[in-house]
Amino acid sequence: MARSYLKMVDDAGDQALSALKQAEDAVVGAVQQASDFVADILPDLPRNPLAESIPTPRETTSTGFNIAEKFLAASKEYTLELLKALEPVTAKVFWNAKKTSKKASASTKAA
Repeated sequence: MARSYLKMVDDAGDQALSALKQAEDAVVGAVQQASDFVADILPDLPRNPLAESIPTPRETTSTGFNIAEKFLAASKEYTLELLKALEPVTAKVFWNAKKTSKKASASTKAA
């Protein structure tokens, strides 16, 4: 039962991501057409030497997402370790929870 529920949640997430991707592709296509049109009529601007030291919007965005991914990974690791520490209790409350002995928990901490 738990596995079928998790599969259903996973499948729903995949469907939502697929729909989102389709919408994003449509927006990117429209923005690309508008950008191409504006770039054709926009004159070249003079170069600013200071602009070389400023990161591009893509670089800034990529760096921001890299940091967010690191925080998300750290948060996931922390949460899973916290849940593992709670297993002696959850094993008594949730009938399908995996039991962890105190020895196993101690050996995991030492590793």
